[in-house]
Amino acid sequence: MVPTAFVDESEPGGDRDPGAYILGAVVVADAVAEPFREALRELKPRSARKLHWSESDARHRTGIVEMLCGYTFVALGVVGVTDPSVRSERRRRLALEQLILELRAGGVDRVVLESRGPSDRHDRAHLDALRSRKLVHGLVFEHLPGGREPLLWAADAICGVVALARRGETGHRDQLDHLLTIREHRR
Repeated sequence: MVPTAFVDESEPGGDRDPGAYILGAVVVADAVAEPFREALRELKPRSARKLHWSESDARHRTGIVEMLCGYTFVALGVVGVTDPSVRSERRRRLALEQLILELRAGGVDRVVLESRGPSDRHDRAHLDALRSRKLVHGLVFEHLPGGREPLLWAADAICGVVALARRGETGHRDQLDHLLTIREHRR
C-alpha cells in the first residue's frame, strides 16, 4: 500500500522568520504507522490534548527527535518564502502547492492535513483549483483535528526542527538528516 503523508504547518512570522510559511510532512507506511503513533502518545504530556513542539522544553524536544530517529519514514519540510506583506493564507497556498508536488513525485496518494477549523475551506478551494489544473489528480485529502491523529504531532515536530534550523539551530536537523529533506521556495 502507498504511504500516507501527514502534514502540519508553522508560521514563525515577526522578526523570527518574516515571510516564511513552513509545512512539515511525515510520510509513513501503514506497517509502521500504529507503533509510531503509540510512541508519539507515550511522549505526550498527560495534561495535553496533543504533543506540541512549541510547548515542549529543550529536553522534551530532544526526546521527540530521538524517538523520531527510531522509526522508518520520510520527512519533508517545505518553506515558502514571500514578501512579509503577503497574506498568511496566500503563503500557505504557495507552500501547499509545492508540498503537494513533492509528495506526488514521491508516490503519495493520500494526504492528511491538520485541521484549522473553518479555514479548512480555503485548503479545499485551493485543492479544487489544483485539480482543475491537473496537478493533484487522484490524490485524496483529509483534514483531521490535531488531537485525533498522533502522526500529525510528528509533522508538527518536523516544522519545529525546520524553523529552528532556519534560525541557525541545526542540531535536531542534523540528527534527522537521514530522514529529512528541506525545500525552500521563494516567490
